[in-house]
Amino acid sequence: GNLLLGAGFSSAEKLTLTAAIKQENIFGSGNYLGIEFNTGRYNRTLVVSTVDPYFTMDGVSRSIDVYYRTTQPLSSQGSDYKLVTPGASIRFGIPVTEYDRVFVGIGVEQTEIRGEPGALPNSYFRYRERFGPTSLSVPLTLGWTRDDRDSALVPTRGRYQRVNAEWSIAGDTRYLRTNYQFQQYLPLSPDFTFAFNTELGWGQGLQGRPFPVFKNFYSGGLGTVRGFGQGSLGPVDATGAYVGGPKRLNINGELYVPFPGS
Repeated sequence: GNLLLGAGFSSAEKLTLTAAIKQENIFGSGNYLGIEFNTGRYNRTLVVSTVDPYFTMDGVSRSIDVYYRTTQPLSSQGSDYKLVTPGASIRFGIPVTEYDRVFVGIGVEQTEIRGEPGALPNSYFRYRERFGPTSLSVPLTLGWTRDDRDSALVPTRGRYQRVNAEWSIAGDTRYLRTNYQFQQYLPLSPDFTFAFNTELGWGQGLQGRPFPVFKNFYSGGLGTVRGFGQGSLGPVDATGAYVGGPKRLNINGELYVPFPGS
């Protein structure tokens, strides 16, 4: 087992704190158990997870997550509103080849839009007025990953692809949300690597219901497009809030260089 304690600082999240306790082979069962807590200016998450890596003799894994997440979307006006989402999910990972794995699962989560009416962006205000402050979702999930990179932490060559689909079949919402990511790492020399990344997201409301605003995609900042505020690319509400949207396309390239003095 291991204990992780960390602190960081970024221009978007300011001070962030991380704590995690992870134990392999808990109680001699062969299962993994982890408790993780992350806190920052805009995002806070508490997750309790357990993984049975050999749920079947064929190598099918089973993951169970219980989480509590709060998110405060970025706003240029500093509006004080947030999304509170408790939930749970179960997922099975099925190995297909040495590099490919398929995931299927189901979850249940409830999202609450908190904030005074004057602090909410127009899209959130209208959604809450029509459907109420809380929304229950029961999404089915289906995913596929292919990873032939030489390293998951510091890759220098290889390719990574993943597809995730989320289909809400019950509860207060009806939607389909999909995301595809493609990464290619090209070694230019022993010390320099060029990385190409493409990410495509698409969402659609179903059965005559709109796509939930709290499921919108965001771009900008670390992980998408550097040099912009976190989640600041895309539509801006009349209140000055960045509200994201049901579609997203990111294409970027990066050059990885050695740390000076290393």
